[in-house]
Amino acid sequence: MTQSFPRISKLRGKKILIKFGGNSLNGNGDMERMTKDIALLVSLGLKPIVVHGGGPNISKEMESRGLEVRKVAGLRITDDEGISVVKDVLMEINDSIVDGLRATGIKAIGISGSEGGTIVCEKKAPVEVEKDGSKLAVDLGNVGDVKCVDPTMVSMLCASGFVPVIYPLCCDCEGREMNVNADTVAAHIAKALGCEELVLVTDVPGVMKEVGNRDTIISQMTIMEMDKLIEIGVVSGGMVPKVEACRMAIEHGVKRAHMVDGKEPNSILNQVLVGMNCGTTVTIC
Repeated sequence: MTQSFPRISKLRGKKILIKFGGNSLNGNGDMERMTKDIALLVSLGLKPIVVHGGGPNISKEMESRGLEVRKVAGLRITDDEGISVVKDVLMEINDSIVDGLRATGIKAIGISGSEGGTIVCEKKAPVEVEKDGSKLAVDLGNVGDVKCVDPTMVSMLCASGFVPVIYPLCCDCEGREMNVNADTVAAHIAKALGCEELVLVTDVPGVMKEVGNRDTIISQMTIMEMDKLIEIGVVSGGMVPKVEACRMAIEHGVKRAHMVDGKEPNSILNQVLVGMNCGTTVTIC
């Protein structure tokens, strides 16, 4: 087994944070493939923790309810009706992942970011946008930033042999529910739990010098190299929160942060256990 997975001796007994974006779970067989990969990690002695989002599903459900989908600078404006949709959709996705893991024989349990006081958030500051030559501050509504993390509950679940499956609905100090970016939640939890590695599973194969051109994938980069790519616009849009999540994690003790394509079979296993370049890996230096 160690010949098949040469990195297993370094990772056995270690916590690995795996974050799935909504786009990476919408294809035929995506969920089954993902749950089997996680089950294999558990069988090999790793301790995976799962965080998931649900952006595309949330937008689709809002439209089906006749609600307008509004975004500013890539961030969803979430009013009181919107936060109800966010909660319903994330809980449904969470149940599906937990059921899938349990079907493989894994002890899995779903929790929100707010359960057990795991994540306390604060309202995100208004986003500044330009309109007709003027700058406007747009209130995002029930959208939060992570304020602090208490890893106690998740640590206890891992120690008891469970795979925690966490969705990013969090509460502020007054108990108000807020939607928090799942990449950011994943990075904070990886930091607080002392995870060995962070894996962001998305619907793209990593950072590319030319968007959409797989031949230009950047297989490895340091934080300094990442900053340069942001500065010149190679990393932009929805990729920015992902690389920033990688930055936060590795600046606080996580050894490696990976971005891999969830549509590619065995991408998680090949990247983490084999050491193949199946996406982009960010390291401290």
